[in-house]
Amino acid sequence: MRKFLFVFLLFCLISSVSMEIIAAAESSEPRIILYTWYRQIGEDDRIEIGSVDEAGVVRTLSGVYSEAGWPSESGEQLEYLSQTEKFNEESTLNSDDLFVLKSLISAVEKQEYIPTYTNILDGGTEESCSVRYSRDGEAETILLGMSGEVLFENTDPNAQALYKRLRSLFPGVPSDAYDPGLGPEGFQPVPLMEFAGFDVEIVMNAEIAAFQMDCEEGPIPIELSDEEKDALRNLIRNGEVIGKADCVSSSGGGESYSFLDADVRLLGNVDFEDGLLVMNDGRYYVSQP
Repeated sequence: MRKFLFVFLLFCLISSVSMEIIAAAESSEPRIILYTWYRQIGEDDRIEIGSVDEAGVVRTLSGVYSEAGWPSESGEQLEYLSQTEKFNEESTLNSDDLFVLKSLISAVEKQEYIPTYTNILDGGTEESCSVRYSRDGEAETILLGMSGEVLFENTDPNAQALYKRLRSLFPGVPSDAYDPGLGPEGFQPVPLMEFAGFDVEIVMNAEIAAFQMDCEEGPIPIELSDEEKDALRNLIRNGEVIGKADCVSSSGGGESYSFLDADVRLLGNVDFEDGLLVMNDGRYYVSQP
């Protein structure tokens, strides 16, 4: 009897562990991190959906809206998107692109949903979202933007960068809806000098010390010619910050430029890496004057 009880308990323990392993395997399926959809009701009855999961797999669905069963609630939408057999697998993002997307998603700000209702009655509705997960797996869906009959814009630079990326990944989502005046305006250019906190006197009159940043050796001085200094001054005076690139901290391979007064006191500093402006919250695209 004791032997039977021991075997039974051992079987229960193995079964319990097995179920936990199966559950863990099921929960390890790549989850959706970014998605967008466009819905048109009426004569043009259709639904267009695009998504990206944690593994970087890009999927699309195009169909008849009244038949597709696309839900309106975000939790139900994630469940729908997880049914990958419904979708066409288009491509897989490379590791660098996926890392950039995840960096933006981790930092994106959730803003209050205040919709603007346009007077367009047949433009359809597009909605784009990012999703991040807590340690216990709970999903937080963040609205990035809407266009068409309803207009909403998340003004956080991270959200705008993700929304722009979705538009390039899924050019057919939306189609009719995304016209001037019907969609989010996006990141508005900001003068680089203002963005980096410089004034004209510092840029034009201060001496410039340049350094190559090396992870192992630290800052390595760089000699700049007068032409290179003039080019840098011109960039800072006339260049514009045109959008967020990522939330990646500098890897130590960029260039740092210090603006110094006659007593070698630091008046300002600007860092670049791979042509991107490095700030405390990530890197930004800069237009050339």
